[in-house]
Amino acid sequence: MNLMETKQEFFEFERQTRKVFDEYYKERDFGVKRIIGEANKDFDCEVNLGGKWYKVEEKYRSHDYNDCLVETMQDTETQAPGWLYYTKADYIMYGVANKIYCIDLPGLKKFITKNKDNLNKKISSKGWGRTENVVIDWYTLKANKIAKQLR
Repeated sequence: MNLMETKQEFFEFERQTRKVFDEYYKERDFGVKRIIGEANKDFDCEVNLGGKWYKVEEKYRSHDYNDCLVETMQDTETQAPGWLYYTKADYIMYGVANKIYCIDLPGLKKFITKNKDNLNKKISSKGWGRTENVVIDWYTLKANKIAKQLR
């Protein structure tokens, strides 16, 4: 499989999973503004909750491993930072199979900075290069009031 096919598969997966989030927002009558073009690198959408707009980055995993993968390095070869560092979102909406979690991004960054030496890393070669992630189980994120399961 060549790189272009892989990119197209990821873009198609993202388009399909966006529908899951849109359905969730619609069920709860949240206003949503999708961000397109260059600005989409900063976050995926803005969600209106109680009259206030929040910047949201959306992530989705097709299989439930009972943990959250947090991208700390997008490409280990070029040392490009992962979404944890470049997103300008307030929250991460993280879909896993049929579940949706909401993650407080400032809380997540603080937790990872404080515990970076004790977190397991996972390297993935899917996508654009070798991606470095830290693995945090959902119990830990919920117990530390960083994540909440919404569905």
